[in-house]
Amino acid sequence: MIKKLSIINCQLSIPGLIACLLTLLCSCEQADDSYRYPSVVTDYTCLVTNWKGQIEYMRLDNGCSYPVNFTDDYIEAHGKEPIYEADTLYRAVSVYELTAVASDTVAHIYSIGNIRCSIPTPLPLGEKLYQDPVYLQSIWLSGGYLNFIIEVKALNGKHNVGYIDTTPKDMHGKEVTFYHHVVSDVEAYRQKFYGSIPLDASLQQGDTLRFVVNTYDEGIKRIDFPL
Repeated sequence: MIKKLSIINCQLSIPGLIACLLTLLCSCEQADDSYRYPSVVTDYTCLVTNWKGQIEYMRLDNGCSYPVNFTDDYIEAHGKEPIYEADTLYRAVSVYELTAVASDTVAHIYSIGNIRCSIPTPLPLGEKLYQDPVYLQSIWLSGGYLNFIIEVKALNGKHNVGYIDTTPKDMHGKEVTFYHHVVSDVEAYRQKFYGSIPLDASLQQGDTLRFVVNTYDEGIKRIDFPL
């Protein structure tokens, strides 16, 4: 039994700048698009490790949890099952299939990809709030998270990204601005960035959660989610 869970990447901690290196395509475990899986689902999930760092179960945003099994396809591609930090909850894009095994339902995992899951923090004093444009593909609330898929124009250079708390003093709720600084890159191909923001425990019914992002097609967008 897990006695204490930590949430991986729950805050950005680069001194002097709330930013992180954007992992383009968001996963070193990118699936082969030419391969056709069985009846699988691709979704944002939470993967929970045991004391050995092995993924013990997968929790869906609807609250259901399932023990996991890594498929032969995964083992063949990666050589072994993944080992992570012990007693930790990871936010991940999972490609999986649910099947009945004996009296239980098991999640057979074909692929997992990284999601940047971070708690928004204020911009350090004196730092510039970069909002280089992106494409906002989708955004939604589920599982106690604000989730989104963003596309950036990039080749293989450096991008800094972060979630900045820009809540006005008179606002009932929380405002989060997507920080994006193209440090050194060219606008080449659209590449995906997967993100999740844990909902602030201080948010109450009637509050508003606002996401601010600079987009290529519409400029600055402010998207409100009444809670």
